[in-house]
Amino acid sequence: MAWITLNRPNVLNALNRKLWHELYKNLDKAEKDKETRAVVITGKGRAFSAGDDIEEVASLQTEDEIKSFFLDYATPTVTKIVQLSKPVIAAVNGLAYGGGCEIAMLCDLVVASESATFAVPEALIGAIPPIAATIGESLIGRLNASMMMLTGEPITAREAKLIGLVNQVVPLKDLETAAERLAKATMRAAPFSIRAIKRLSYKRFKKKDFKQAVAELIETIRRGEGKEGHRAFLEKRKPVWLDDAG
Repeated sequence: MAWITLNRPNVLNALNRKLWHELYKNLDKAEKDKETRAVVITGKGRAFSAGDDIEEVASLQTEDEIKSFFLDYATPTVTKIVQLSKPVIAAVNGLAYGGGCEIAMLCDLVVASESATFAVPEALIGAIPPIAATIGESLIGRLNASMMMLTGEPITAREAKLIGLVNQVVPLKDLETAAERLAKATMRAAPFSIRAIKRLSYKRFKKKDFKQAVAELIETIRRGEGKEGHRAFLEKRKPVWLDDAG
């Protein structure tokens, strides 16, 4: 099995362009390695991932730069997780917020530490969660997905298990062992069967819908509310929403 560790612990493993690309490269390497039968994604430090690097996103000056962040870095990695022919397991060691929570949503199996928390708080900074908006309802139900997306409030690992976002909850000290046990369990299955099951399971992930959601995200971020939300987050203040919908 291949372990992939999100390694920016000083910023809670926030996903900047470099980290998105590194995740893609490591997934691609695991895909091509015939000896690798399963992939485990985890985070270093006290977070799985806090989601997109808000400081980097806020620093993007042009529409083309914003589009590039999501279309050239985030989207290919998301697609790679979905299309990977091998089981992908999330070992959620700590907080999984925004894009971090959505990466977990994309994985085939999720094991979380007892201290892990999950949240989809994009709307609180004037953005939207494209993955949760696309597959959240089919994964955890409409009301649960709406609660997470519309309020941005975090839920515990136990709560995440109750709604179907997590398979297993274990003490942090047992997380690696539990993830390895799940990975090894999938290795007993025929590779062809795994590939077929994944293809059928991820029919719910419609590329057209995800593409539209990403387009909405880009448009939201470049609007006044998106800019204000990101600035307010970085300045550690409450955003002032002006609602520039017109």
